[in-house]
Amino acid sequence: MNATNPIQIDGKSYDKFSLNLAITGKYLGDGSSDASVAMRLVPTRIEGGEVITADEAAIGIALGSLSGSDEATQQAVRAVQSALQTYINLKGL
Repeated sequence: MNATNPIQIDGKSYDKFSLNLAITGKYLGDGSSDASVAMRLVPTRIEGGEVITADEAAIGIALGSLSGSDEATQQAVRAVQSALQTYINLKGL
């Protein structure tokens, strides 16, 4: 993932993020759906063919529910869920 605003650490620019992502979708008794989200973005740069990460500067996001989350978060989760639904359909699952 490319960083919108590269992070500067010790005079070095970290212009990428290594991503850890978990989205757990669930259905509620009324037929609606919700999801919990855990994401960790690790600042990353590549120098001379070597991948360098700044784990100590990682950005963590954890939500137990989408209710009350901001629009950007809801849009991102919907996009991931849509991509996964396409995958499920293409695989005939």
